[in-house]
Amino acid sequence: MLANLSEGDLRLLRVFAKVVEAGGFSAAQIELNVSQSTISTHMTALEQRLRVRLCERGRSGFKLTEKGTLIYEASQRLFAAIDAFRTEAGAARTCLLGKLTIGIVDNLANNPNCHLHEALAAFNQAAPEVQISLQIAAPTELERAVLEGRFDLGLGACGQHSPYLHYEDLFEERQVLYCGRGHALFDRHEAVTVADLKDQQFARRAYAAPNRFPSGIRLTSTAIADLMESVAIFILTGRYIGFLPAHFAAQWVAEDRMRPLAEKKLGYQNPIYLTIRKTEQKPPILEAFLKELYRAHRPAETVAVRRKAGKPVRELIPAE
Repeated sequence: MLANLSEGDLRLLRVFAKVVEAGGFSAAQIELNVSQSTISTHMTALEQRLRVRLCERGRSGFKLTEKGTLIYEASQRLFAAIDAFRTEAGAARTCLLGKLTIGIVDNLANNPNCHLHEALAAFNQAAPEVQISLQIAAPTELERAVLEGRFDLGLGACGQHSPYLHYEDLFEERQVLYCGRGHALFDRHEAVTVADLKDQQFARRAYAAPNRFPSGIRLTSTAIADLMESVAIFILTGRYIGFLPAHFAAQWVAEDRMRPLAEKKLGYQNPIYLTIRKTEQKPPILEAFLKELYRAHRPAETVAVRRKAGKPVRELIPAE
């Protein structure tokens, strides 16, 4: 094993981690922006440095060895320790240093209720030396990445809540059922009844999603989509119905390529959750960003209105 750890070793370990997370050499090419042969060379060099066979690669596919799994887990702890050191070193200089990785579901940017951009702007102004990574992921992958520590926080619709994660309802998006031009229900979309939806082909989401159909309606799911854009493409074929955020579908509705179905009966408000790991103490970078995120989404006047209306309110904004 290594007697000492150099900067070159750290680079090789980061390549190894990307390969593991991508699920193989070819899949990691895009993320690393290098050829498969270069990745193979790096992996061989790392195995020689460690004197350990890290993975099996060949026609049977990519698979970690038992020792490879141990090295990957150790590398994640090492990267976390390095980031923690940078943060603490920055704190000693009275400034924040390090990385912040945020995972989000797709198509939040045009949601008028989403003020992530405002929070990012304020945070960058306060901590310009922090490197921010913004990554789009399906909800199930988002939760998994937060749980594993690959994302510091996530923003998305969560179908099943993990007991090891903390969730806060940050804002909402309106979910509406749509069909595309050419669909049997397109021309009479305003008069569609719940009974008309029976046996319609439905573009189902690959992850657990609160598609709120009345009981007794059977949907034929012959299409599976993991992101909202995938659902939209199925709807645009004119063969499927599917749920989309109203703000996202608005562009196709304006072009009369999509029309809403039974919106008053089946449309619903879907919460977008802030998801973080349950810990006694948050890292300083995450704490600072959360403060800006809360400011952007829960201004003091909104809290006051909710209190007056007798609605539950969480004290999200720390007292000055």
